[in-house]
Amino acid sequence: MVFTITTDLTEKFYDKPCRLRCQTVVRTPSTMPGASEDETVMTIMPQGLSQGFSLEFDPKIGYCSVDIRLAPCMTVYEECQLVLSLDPAPYTAQGSKTLIEPPEYEILPAWSLPIHIKPAPLNFSKKTKHRKVNRKYLVDTRQDLVERYFKLPAHLSGSHGRGRSLLVREDANEGFMARHIWDSGVFMTKYLMLPDSWLSKYMAETTPKKEAGGESQQKQDDGSLESSMAALSTSEGSSDEKQTSIPVKKQRVCLELGAGTGLVGIACAVAFPELSVLSTDLDEALALMQQNVDANQALLPHHNMKVGFLDWAEKDRNVEPVEILLLADVVYNDLSHDWLLQTVLDYSDEKTKVLLGYKFRHDSEQQFFVKAKEFFNIEIVHEQDAMQLFVLTRKQK
Repeated sequence: MVFTITTDLTEKFYDKPCRLRCQTVVRTPSTMPGASEDETVMTIMPQGLSQGFSLEFDPKIGYCSVDIRLAPCMTVYEECQLVLSLDPAPYTAQGSKTLIEPPEYEILPAWSLPIHIKPAPLNFSKKTKHRKVNRKYLVDTRQDLVERYFKLPAHLSGSHGRGRSLLVREDANEGFMARHIWDSGVFMTKYLMLPDSWLSKYMAETTPKKEAGGESQQKQDDGSLESSMAALSTSEGSSDEKQTSIPVKKQRVCLELGAGTGLVGIACAVAFPELSVLSTDLDEALALMQQNVDANQALLPHHNMKVGFLDWAEKDRNVEPVEILLLADVVYNDLSHDWLLQTVLDYSDEKTKVLLGYKFRHDSEQQFFVKAKEFFNIEIVHEQDAMQLFVLTRKQK
């Protein structure tokens, strides 16, 4: 296995020396009291070093490699995953090298998709695109996706269980920029799920206290929202059935634009079940986005998350404003600024809160903010290094 560490747009390598840990893990049935048959735990697979291999990443070389050999394991398993992460061992000077531990948010662990290791009888008379095997054992062996896990904050453990994580898959290659996880999306996701985030405070202030009949009213609202979204094109529909506009009502609807993998929208749907979240993008992103929503269904018992097609260049929309708009890493392309701004205007009014996650990359991005100031009051509510989170509110007419 050969790997590199690059920025979210893969325009440069990570430029600091650091120590990495490579492990293989399997998932086994949970032995926790009260655990269901479907609940699993991760187990580190023995491989000579019980906790995995430590590797030193040298930025002067730009890459490193490791040879993983799976040793016998007492646990019964049919598949495993490779995990690459920062080494938690203390960082100390070693000879002439001084390794500096990066902040946690700088390097995200990468999980391979599950690797099937159950022996499959070969049958060379039947060929498939990726493997020559008996169709009974056919599995897709492509490893062009990686998994990322985002541990839920402690205050959500009461709803979803201690130690639960949000799972998102992204492209491991550079083919689809829309299907990558980008820096400010990670920054925005982790911040918005915190109990003291701007969104947490806003939801606490605007969510009515539960009264008698409150639950049935919520169900009624969800039903009417479902009806109003009947024309929404999802990743399961055919291209002929697609509608160009998303008709949504103003009932606690959160619309994500340029969602990519859907990371931010899924996080908001998990943390705020009272929101009905619609994550949107162009066709090439929808299949993976829906896959990520499906992978997190255990964290979405209210089924308050949908995926849909939305083209910013669409003209003459006839839609209703939503309560919250989510945007993360959407202003890097200055050619799309006018379309993006018009889309935000179409789906917003004076009551809409627009949350924009931003990481500075080049000066041309600032033109979006210059244009947006004509229509919006812009407030920065959180920042960390090069990342910022803005809240935009429409100016009174």
